[in-house]
Amino acid sequence: MDKNYFFENHQLRMEIIDGILHAHYKKGFKITLEDARFLVTERLKLCEGREYPFIIYDGGVISMDKAARDFLASVQGTQGIKIAAFVENSLFSKMLINFFLTVTKQRIKGKAFDSEEKALEWIRLHEQAI
Repeated sequence: MDKNYFFENHQLRMEIIDGILHAHYKKGFKITLEDARFLVTERLKLCEGREYPFIIYDGGVISMDKAARDFLASVQGTQGIKIAAFVENSLFSKMLINFFLTVTKQRIKGKAFDSEEKALEWIRLHEQAI
């Protein structure tokens, strides 16, 4: 695969497929502010100045510190993202993400799902309204 459309390290795998950016977090990852800044930098390199709808797959992230959450929700942290769908493997995680998206001011539209198919359907439906 062309290096311009793919990034992977021990924390995350990102790739652009059919105009959608997919990010697969790896199991056991604890996200710190330093990690968040690095991963946003890599995402921006991958996107080459364009904005994409974004699907984030939780492969078993253990934790994310508050500074990392705040950064990822900031103008800098959401740069290059049109809309974000989270694919969660547990009902609790899905409910928690949707709760936080509801009670906090969001820079971009986002929602959690229990399947990739539902996330893709939602992105296609809402992307045109952006």
